[in-house]
Amino acid sequence: MIEKISCDIHGSKEMSFTCIHIATAIDSKKQVGFFYSEAEEDLPQIAWCGSCEQYLLDNGEEWTETFQSLADFKMLCSDCFEESKNNEAEAHLR
Repeated sequence: MIEKISCDIHGSKEMSFTCIHIATAIDSKKQVGFFYSEAEEDLPQIAWCGSCEQYLLDNGEEWTETFQSLADFKMLCSDCFEESKNNEAEAHLR
């Protein structure tokens, strides 16, 4: 079961994660790209921006400590995650 978090906007929702670039683009509605993985049974959804995707492609697509530091993943509620995804012109399932 995916843990629930309390969102100031949406209340109690399932936890998800996005890179810092997506998280900071929420309020401005700036499009930064949206690459994501489907939620697995007990794991929350996770998304990263176009810049983070390019870093992965340029570095063997491995989620190294360097990548995770660059992405600086932030916790969002599932509704904020969906709003971020819907803000983008395209979302890419990986």
